[in-house]
Amino acid sequence: MASSNNQVNLNNLDVVDLDYNSIKASLKNFLRNQSQFKDYDFDGANMQTLLRLLSFNTHKLAFITNMALNEAHLDSAQLRSSILSHAKDLNYNPRSIRSSRARISASFEATSENQPYTIDKGSTFSAVVKNTSYAFSLPETLVVASANNTFELTTDIYEGFFVKDSYLVTGVDNERFKISNKNVDTRSIVVTVYEDGNAIGDTYVYKQTLLDVNAQSKVYFLQTAEDGYYEILFGDNIIGRLPKNNATLVIDYRISAGPAADGASQFAMDFDPTGRDELLSTPIVETIEPSRNGQEAESNESVRYYAPRSFQVQERTVVDHDYSVALKAAFPEVNVVHAYGGEEANPPRMGKVFVSVDLTNVDGLPDSKISEYTRFLRRRSPFGIDPLFIEPDYLFVYVRSLVRYDVNITTNSPERIRTLVTNAITAYNDVNLNDFQTVYRDSQMCRTVDFSDTSIVSSITDSRMYKKLDVIREKASNYVIDYGVPIRDTLPEVIGTHKINREHAFRSDTFTHNGTAVHLEDVGDGNVRMTKRQNNIDIEIGKVGTIDYASGIVNLNNLNIQSFSGPALRLFAYPKDKDIKATKNQILGIESSGIEIDVEEIRITE
Repeated sequence: MASSNNQVNLNNLDVVDLDYNSIKASLKNFLRNQSQFKDYDFDGANMQTLLRLLSFNTHKLAFITNMALNEAHLDSAQLRSSILSHAKDLNYNPRSIRSSRARISASFEATSENQPYTIDKGSTFSAVVKNTSYAFSLPETLVVASANNTFELTTDIYEGFFVKDSYLVTGVDNERFKISNKNVDTRSIVVTVYEDGNAIGDTYVYKQTLLDVNAQSKVYFLQTAEDGYYEILFGDNIIGRLPKNNATLVIDYRISAGPAADGASQFAMDFDPTGRDELLSTPIVETIEPSRNGQEAESNESVRYYAPRSFQVQERTVVDHDYSVALKAAFPEVNVVHAYGGEEANPPRMGKVFVSVDLTNVDGLPDSKISEYTRFLRRRSPFGIDPLFIEPDYLFVYVRSLVRYDVNITTNSPERIRTLVTNAITAYNDVNLNDFQTVYRDSQMCRTVDFSDTSIVSSITDSRMYKKLDVIREKASNYVIDYGVPIRDTLPEVIGTHKINREHAFRSDTFTHNGTAVHLEDVGDGNVRMTKRQNNIDIEIGKVGTIDYASGIVNLNNLNIQSFSGPALRLFAYPKDKDIKATKNQILGIESSGIEIDVEEIRITE
């Protein structure tokens, strides 16, 4: 564009770069191209001050605009308040902090003059975790009675103590009833409304949806406010009952420290269970289950991930992915979920959906959790579809590697190299395995080992799979072990006595049978034999089962296992394909005890 008295030359004006120095340089170039400023010294004091002011103002406005646009979207928002606001638009209520739970039994002796004894909700037990004291409280009121002077109770206790918030309902528009502590465990909230001066209030029930809610339903809703605190909402007398004006609202809830209280295993009773000084001895508290499953409040990244997916599910479970999203969003203890339709089962079971759930730091799925999850899913499943929970099938990979590293290019010790390789394998498991529908890639594992340190020259890595046998001790029993993948069938047959270094497609840990240390192995002919070791020779005792290499199923018959070392008896097998793929409800993973690293020092010279 040609310049004139009425036109401005914009050819050298940079409107893209928002860096402060770039803006300042762009302004200088812009002014230099104006005829009236040809002879100006733009580095002079006065002009320099004006340029700095203009550059700073432009830079600040650009920064504010950029931040404001970022906060306008869930994907790019950084402020907790913005993320919570977007989640609210998607009808997603972020999970609160969760109290650690323990199960205890307590016994005490009392005069029993005024039994039954009522132990109030919120009565506390004390415990110490890492030199910090925590209070664990009763979630409900208990009534204890006995036919003699000895009283017993068994109950769950939750970390934290109960507090109350009270409000007067005024009836103003958009009235808000905020919970005054951010560390509330929302599962513990009890909302009671006292109307017309009554001493006995009505308990309102928490609802997540508007389904089955009418004008008379005494329900409350929960949402997060812009400052991160939770607040109670009521209906409008059309959907949900609105408490009367001048009613008193009491919110009773538990304050929690989250996972910090996990691991408590010794508890002391902090109250008199008789309530009347009728104790004859100090109460004894025994731990059935140490405290666990405490959780921090849902993180920003978790909200960012689950909010749109929860909106997609729309409070219903129709396809298999819906089950995973619904359960993981509602229950923080859930690690991974896998669901598949009954038509995929063998034999098929129409009208059923099979759900496998793996809990964090918990072996198996307790009956109480199955009942809780079943109730949760039935309200969201299509009519005529019943969820059936099945135990996950755990398949583990045993990784053994000989690692050679050059001592000329590192100061690391062999033990340090072993630690680096072990950590790399553990990281591979965390990222690629420990879930349903995963695949162990042998080539990836070899690269993981080789790249765990720059001094590693080469490695020889061997992988096997194993399952843990649920043993019935000292009783002749039949067992079926299903690996879910084909087992290698190309190893040569060696029947009878043989040297101990013989490779087997199937082999067990050592265990005691009839007072003798033995192990199980195949010899390539489809039979499983029991052998004992003597003078570096494995001596066959007899056949104890069969192995189907194609299906990966091993049948063991009339096997009497008396004892074995370690937490479980492991049954090893070489897969036919070095890549192992988990199927259906199978979880594939690598345990720390399933990693064996041998380190060899070498010295490479030019």
